[in-house]
Amino acid sequence: MLKNIKIVVFTALLVPALSIASEPPEMIAGVALDCPDPRAETPLAIEYGSAGIIQNLAGHPDSIREVAGRLLDEALTSEADDPAGCGSGCTDSERAEVVYRVAPMSLLAAEDQHDVCIKLDTETKEKPLLFEPREFESVDALNDWIMDFSQGWGEDGKLLYERCYSNCSPRYTFLIAEHTSGYAVRTEVHCGLARDRSNDQYRISTALRRSCPVN
Repeated sequence: MLKNIKIVVFTALLVPALSIASEPPEMIAGVALDCPDPRAETPLAIEYGSAGIIQNLAGHPDSIREVAGRLLDEALTSEADDPAGCGSGCTDSERAEVVYRVAPMSLLAAEDQHDVCIKLDTETKEKPLLFEPREFESVDALNDWIMDFSQGWGEDGKLLYERCYSNCSPRYTFLIAEHTSGYAVRTEVHCGLARDRSNDQYRISTALRRSCPVN
């Protein structure tokens, strides 16, 4: 099973130039230079699924529901997909998050985009829409919520389409970690340019992210 993750935020202290120069060359202000980016990700899988209503209702293996459920299950239950260690000078974290992303494959031409979508695309690329964390007892329950959310169903889904409106197309990032009773998910949405609805394919990817705090 995945190990527990601890997110650690560091505040750099301003120190005199002579103090910095006196530290070992591999250290600056107490930070080990060979530590990797604490938000670095280890890719797991990339696949494509159909958002077609018939395929998803029928549970077709190429439907986004089936592809998403399988990739989530593999990412959350695999013991082998653990990222490489944090490196010398760092403390390995105790938990990894699964980063699960879903985005449309095809967008409308620039001249067909609404001004509101162009505006929201720029704004939410830098500052994604955030949603309340949710907890689920199983991968199936988590996947059901993701499907409902993305289709505008339920309280969270209705809120999504109030914030990402017109014909703008959401791109999803779900940050998933083990919780005491199952799984906890945090959701970020990039409300972007409208998709070309003649193409029902979505790109679905999973990765592992772990923090690397300095000793």
